[in-house]
Amino acid sequence: APMIDVSCVTGEGLDLLRKMLFALPKRRQHEKKLNRPFEFLVEDVFSNVPGVGSVVSGFVNAGELTVGSTQVFIGPTDDGTFLKTVAKSAHIARINTTRVTAGQSATLAFSLNKEMRKKLRRGMVVMRDNPTSTKEFDAEICVLKGEGTTIRESYQAYVHILNVRQTAFARNIEIVNNNALGLPPSHGAKLDSEGIVLRPGSRAKVRFEFAQRPEYIRPGMRMLFRDGRVRGVGIVTGIPTVTAT
Repeated sequence: APMIDVSCVTGEGLDLLRKMLFALPKRRQHEKKLNRPFEFLVEDVFSNVPGVGSVVSGFVNAGELTVGSTQVFIGPTDDGTFLKTVAKSAHIARINTTRVTAGQSATLAFSLNKEMRKKLRRGMVVMRDNPTSTKEFDAEICVLKGEGTTIRESYQAYVHILNVRQTAFARNIEIVNNNALGLPPSHGAKLDSEGIVLRPGSRAKVRFEFAQRPEYIRPGMRMLFRDGRVRGVGIVTGIPTVTAT
């Protein structure tokens, strides 16, 4: 990586630093997501805006949507279901628009009754196709930090998956590579009398279960989990299928 000498007193080097920052490529190419199904991540909720009704703000993660008469689904609610409604209007940077596309931050207004408004919350998703929610998901994780802490089955952590933030439990752990980061063997995953134990540097396949309510999760989503001094990252690899009994 380049090293640039700058001074906050004289301003020397700031022009070169700005040029370098503006020359960096985008981390995500959202224009490549236009052909994917519409996916809007809800980051904030305004339940009763005068003259408008229910409004949510967030980020268009994929696809595009034309507002006015398009039917959408917003959720999941606490019981895992999705609310069927219509996106009445949209705003981008306080300017009214009829169309939102991937890569834009926007607000959407919905036609919801009083009881449906109470169910809105942060972490929901808005989609055109009726999605499904889940309380369990599989992920491949890597423990980055957590000296003095052991991670085993029933371990509880706070999980971040895009706009989803909720406590989750580790229901099952399988070792992928107990020394993926080249750390000393004492930092790797171990198998003791009580099962698999993960420590910094360990990689594993873990089945998580949300503690409170189901969420909309799909394979490929990146995740981060934390608990006290523990920090870890991962990627969602699958959603367990529920078999009818």
